[in-house]
Amino acid sequence: MLIRAFGQYWNPEIIEWGRRGPNNKGKLLGDIKFSDGGIFSIDFWEAKGVYVLFDRFKAIYVGKALESSIGFRLRSHLSDRLAGRWDMFSFFSVSTVNKTTRDTRDPGQRQVTRGVTINSFEALAILIADPSLNRRRERFRDAHEAIQTRQSNPRTERNYYEEIIRKIQELSTEHKTIKTEIKKRGRPPKKKRGRPRIK
Repeated sequence: MLIRAFGQYWNPEIIEWGRRGPNNKGKLLGDIKFSDGGIFSIDFWEAKGVYVLFDRFKAIYVGKALESSIGFRLRSHLSDRLAGRWDMFSFFSVSTVNKTTRDTRDPGQRQVTRGVTINSFEALAILIADPSLNRRRERFRDAHEAIQTRQSNPRTERNYYEEIIRKIQELSTEHKTIKTEIKKRGRPPKKKRGRPRIK
């Protein structure tokens, strides 16, 4: 299969999105159970592939992460025209899981058969569309399924908004205090315009 790892219906509210900016990374942590029985938390922030945004389990947007990464692309949708319109997401990574570094590495060049390509497309379409008449639940052969890791004290987008609102409220209070002080002291006398008279 072309897909090497995937995560389904993740909650954006418990993601560590990091600070805004092109060089500031967050974390997309998912627990993967490997064939040896070990469970490792893998960071998919830099992964390449496709992703789906959902609103109440209904797919509303499909995007790709090729030049950028899945993490950066998802974070951009927290403040663009899609902000507030999705409440979960899925991703399908073509990047290889690196068990040693607990992250992903670029997929590089691969030679795949026509059958592998078609089977990958079919599985991806079924998982995204979830058609009611498909009897069996499609799976990606040899791909790792990542179960979302609940991160402690994540800096979510809601944290950003709450911080902005708090700053605005502080500035508003400060502004009111200054206006009150000015009223108490009285306004300074207006300066007379025109040239001063020479005696």
